[in-house]
Amino acid sequence: MNKKILLIIIAVILLIVIISGIVFIIVSTKLSSSKEEVLKVDKKIVMYEFDESFVTNVKDSKKILKTVIEVELANKKIEELVRARESEIRNEIYLILRSKREEDFEGAEGQIKLQKEITDGIKNIIKTENVLNVYFREFIIQ
Repeated sequence: MNKKILLIIIAVILLIVIISGIVFIIVSTKLSSSKEEVLKVDKKIVMYEFDESFVTNVKDSKKILKTVIEVELANKKIEELVRARESEIRNEIYLILRSKREEDFEGAEGQIKLQKEITDGIKNIIKTENVLNVYFREFIIQ
């Protein structure tokens, strides 16, 4: 009778270990698949880069700003709008850049504020909210 009880205890322990292993595998698979979903890329998004850099004087300073700007757009149709109205958009960006003093460009906050202002300016010109962001690939003040 002791052997039967011992066999039953071993079988129960083995069953618990197997079930625990299966549960662990299922949970870890679901966690890793949910992490992968976060990293998906929206293939509709288009990055538009102006052909030329922006070079302008800094307000109330002897320094010059040179920047290369890329615009993140929601889709190809918006890219066509930006391309068609590029002269107006470049003019708006120049107006914004020329209105800034040296201290306006300082730190991360200054550049984030400038990004938002340029993004809003582009949105106003092409009358859409599908301009997602503006990025500075190059940002030099000399």
